[in-house]
Amino acid sequence: LTPREKGKDPVSHSLMTYKQPTSAMAEAFRSLRTNLLFSTLDGAPRTLSITSASASEGKTSVCVNTAAAFAQADKRVLLVDADLRKPSLHKRLALDNSRGLTNLLTHQEELSALIQETEIPNVSAIAAGPSSPNPAELLSSDKLRELTDLAPGQFDIVIIDSPPVLGLADALLIANVANATMLVVAYGESRKRTLL
Repeated sequence: LTPREKGKDPVSHSLMTYKQPTSAMAEAFRSLRTNLLFSTLDGAPRTLSITSASASEGKTSVCVNTAAAFAQADKRVLLVDADLRKPSLHKRLALDNSRGLTNLLTHQEELSALIQETEIPNVSAIAAGPSSPNPAELLSSDKLRELTDLAPGQFDIVIIDSPPVLGLADALLIANVANATMLVVAYGESRKRTLL
């Protein structure tokens, strides 16, 4: 559980664990980090997919805050925006979105060329990149497996911002190559039927 914060600015909400490390929000994400560290016999999953049942439930904010919490524990984190239909990670972290995951999946760029540094120490990111007419086909490619196989060698944890599950195959394709998947639920907003 993370506390609901006043204000509607998604950028400040996403960066709260980094910019306000003594806040209740930051403490909640440090608690989440601890829970993830004990979630498997080997510690936190090396690749973690974060999704939600439907749009606007806070998954991108959870991704960035979780990354900041791991970074505060001296872990090297790679954030990947795999929501190729409605990317938002680049907006939260002020990243260049002209190149990104779509370039990797279409064999136009190598993984190392797409990694950008963020303002959060120890956190790097790969933006979604140019829009594609067929995101599900791109996410079915072997290049996504290459990302989840190679990136953990350079980073302690890879956090993938996945699209919502409802009505799309994308999140399921990403979950298939990740070590674990976390479902974000907005209290008082998420519909029970969509979660089942």
